[in-house]
Amino acid sequence: MKKQLLLISTLIVTLTSAQNNEELKREFEKQNKENSAKFDSYVAKRSGNNKASETLKEFEEKRTSLAGFMPNGKPFFNSNEDMDQIKNANADFLQNGTVTGLTGAFNGENIKYTIFDGGRVFGGHVFFNNTANRITNKEASTLNYSAHSTAVAGFMGAKTYSQSVTFTDGTSRTINFQGVAKNSTMDSYTFRDSVLPGDTSTSTVFQKILTAQPKISNHSYGSNVGWNLDTVNGANAWVWNGAFNSPGSSYDLQGTYFSNDQNYDAIVYNNPNYVIVKSSGNYFGFGPNYPTPTPLPTYYTDNNGNPVAFAATDVLPSTNCAQGFDCIGPGSLAKNIIVVGATDRITANSGRYTTSADVIHSDYSSAGPRDDGGIKPDISAVGTDVGSASTAEDTVGSQGLTVGSGTSYSAPVVTAVIGLWTQINKQLFSGNELNAAAAKALTIHSAAEAGNPGPDPLFGWGFIDAKKGAELLVGKSNNTVIFNNETLNNGAANSKTILATGNTPIKVTISWIDPEYKIPATISWSDAYNNRSSRLVNDLDLRITDMETNTVYLPWKLNATSPNTAVKGDNTVDNVEQVVVDAPIAGRNYKIEISHKGTLKNNANPSVTAPQNYSIIVTGFTQVLGTKDAVNALSNLAIAPTVTKDFTNILKAPKKSTFNVYDLTGKKLQSGIINNEKEPIDLSTYTKGIYIIEVKTDKDVISKKVIKE
Repeated sequence: MKKQLLLISTLIVTLTSAQNNEELKREFEKQNKENSAKFDSYVAKRSGNNKASETLKEFEEKRTSLAGFMPNGKPFFNSNEDMDQIKNANADFLQNGTVTGLTGAFNGENIKYTIFDGGRVFGGHVFFNNTANRITNKEASTLNYSAHSTAVAGFMGAKTYSQSVTFTDGTSRTINFQGVAKNSTMDSYTFRDSVLPGDTSTSTVFQKILTAQPKISNHSYGSNVGWNLDTVNGANAWVWNGAFNSPGSSYDLQGTYFSNDQNYDAIVYNNPNYVIVKSSGNYFGFGPNYPTPTPLPTYYTDNNGNPVAFAATDVLPSTNCAQGFDCIGPGSLAKNIIVVGATDRITANSGRYTTSADVIHSDYSSAGPRDDGGIKPDISAVGTDVGSASTAEDTVGSQGLTVGSGTSYSAPVVTAVIGLWTQINKQLFSGNELNAAAAKALTIHSAAEAGNPGPDPLFGWGFIDAKKGAELLVGKSNNTVIFNNETLNNGAANSKTILATGNTPIKVTISWIDPEYKIPATISWSDAYNNRSSRLVNDLDLRITDMETNTVYLPWKLNATSPNTAVKGDNTVDNVEQVVVDAPIAGRNYKIEISHKGTLKNNANPSVTAPQNYSIIVTGFTQVLGTKDAVNALSNLAIAPTVTKDFTNILKAPKKSTFNVYDLTGKKLQSGIINNEKEPIDLSTYTKGIYIIEVKTDKDVISKKVIKE
């Protein structure tokens, strides 16, 4: 059986509307207290008056790992699970400085990652001693170092270190343990509830994210809410983590967008510059049919958490992903994060990707999609039989190595690659970083094909390709690629017309940070299980039209009940849309249009309309002929900086045009007339949060978001 390297984390509670991080912090503190009280009640119910019972001891040991509660009130917990990756992902081209159009090598210099994992990263490991202070532990020194956390950090940023490793089957190979970003720095937190230095109360992982304010963070944990290998009465057994009513009624949360997904989406919506990367899970194929030396007994748990043996006459729940899809748990189904699946090492072709057949799904890697058909995972990377750092799990630490498998080991590769892309973006574009929407658009647009054409539930949009992503950034710098952050106003449509090269497909990808979908305060199993209702709030639409034949090209999408082969049609569930014209006619005009359904909303007050920002990448053209806004006097308008503590500026607006500043409730805070090419706007007296700056002429109006830190 594959060593499991995933960590479990969910938080099943309600998130109220939040305008900014202060409101989110208050909400997450409330969630923490409510869950703690609910857990106390559950423990008391299980142990009764027997304060020395083994059950009580067991649950008290798990208190800091409390993750949440299922619809029937049962708790579940966070727990540990489980230089080929560099070359397979083409990251060595960036490390060695061999991408045409770039100056120098990229190894994570001046890039800081944040790791949320099982414990502290052992910064004293020889893998991190190439420069001083590469690892900063943000948890108390009394917390143990974690072998898993240290391995994750190694995949992201270990220095060059080669060693021959002999395996239990007698085979051996020389492994270069180098990570993707060997000169980066990393902050380390545990996903577990803990008291951070300087605090007096415990913080959950969601509270810690707001404290850390990460630019790019890795989260190698998730939830197994189907079949899991566990210990019952001292022996291995298969335990069903969903609900079961004899003789054959079962429910589970596999594929279910739940309250912890809502929390991640709320965090990123309020902090659109946070890039969160997360593992998809290691539970594909788990269940009684999984090959083991001898059949294992099977159990489910009642509402009090007591194991109950399945009767011989019971119809057992299906094996996880029995149909080849649908076994990703809550927390890895959020819209605004990047979820990563695992693949086997590419050993042919000197470790280089050549065709989609080179990418093999790792047999443990959990598959999507979300129950509404939303594409998960988003991307895949190598995670099987790969080597990294390890340590003794104590407060001293040790010099260890590990070779293992898991989506926990593929996710940090993607996290680290995005950091290198950010480093490149800063070099090419005056220090600007990639925001969450741009990072996802770049990850998906640059992905190498894997599995069936288009997206699928095993690989998402494909296989990570660091070199292609870097080339797209170079293309943006020399105007051969469109890669913009744009804004769609309510009731409007943005369009641009391009001239096709004809020798390559036209490919357009858009990505946007969608408001969190609000889960009801109370929810039944029947409402949670396989609910096909879309979890999108703002549904943007991408179309390409052949201007000569009026043929309209539609985006990729998955059918929730038959997702293994993607189709093209109206995508109403994903906050990423991609349209491809496979064989455009050279020299022909094609119009790209972005519109939306319904009313565009924000997450604070759904009754108030709000513009929706998105990122767009376009390839396969020789010339941009124009946009809808070509005659719009506001077409060149910009707001900079978009993240500020005091002042921002309206740039390139027509003189005598007017501006208004609104908060997310729609309240007008200030107005004025623009008299300068660079008109300053003072936000220094406002609270932290997102504000809307509206600029008007006699004929046109445009709105832009700005974040006050």
